[in-house]
Amino acid sequence: MFKRLLGLGVGALSALTAACDNAPLTQSVYYNEQSARHYLQYASAGGPLLVRVFGNPFVTGKDFLDRIVAAELESSITYIQGVQLTVDPAAALRPEFRVIVTLGADKAVDANALCAGKEPLLDPPGTKPVRMVAVFCRREELLSEVRGSIGPSASPEETDFRRWMREIGRTLLSPG
Repeated sequence: MFKRLLGLGVGALSALTAACDNAPLTQSVYYNEQSARHYLQYASAGGPLLVRVFGNPFVTGKDFLDRIVAAELESSITYIQGVQLTVDPAAALRPEFRVIVTLGADKAVDANALCAGKEPLLDPPGTKPVRMVAVFCRREELLSEVRGSIGPSASPEETDFRRWMREIGRTLLSPG
């Protein structure tokens, strides 16, 4: 019995150490329960929801990164059937609703400023871990905000990055 408890303690300590090193972290900072779900349903009915991605901490093309981010966020929305996301502003049915994801975000990135259309401050290239700020906006109104970080990653194609994007989408767009 004592060995089992000791093993559990060592396992928990190892998990905590891994979490501090490079494990993806996602934290909900703000979620407007009254309107975020309603607006997501409305904004995505009949056409795709706009996703804007700022920053590119990878050695890959920006268009490629943007498409992966949008695809993983889209796959995280399971409580509404047929939701589509797009990185093309011309394809968005209601562009006043949008998800903004900043990768390589400076600590001072302000969620309300992102919704107001201000360009975010970015960390210098090569900064690790990669910090992220994601918001869901209606015009200049902040509906939800998520912050997080991920350790070194060479590509947005990596499983950890894709899983992290889905977690960001669940936290940002459909918590609970």
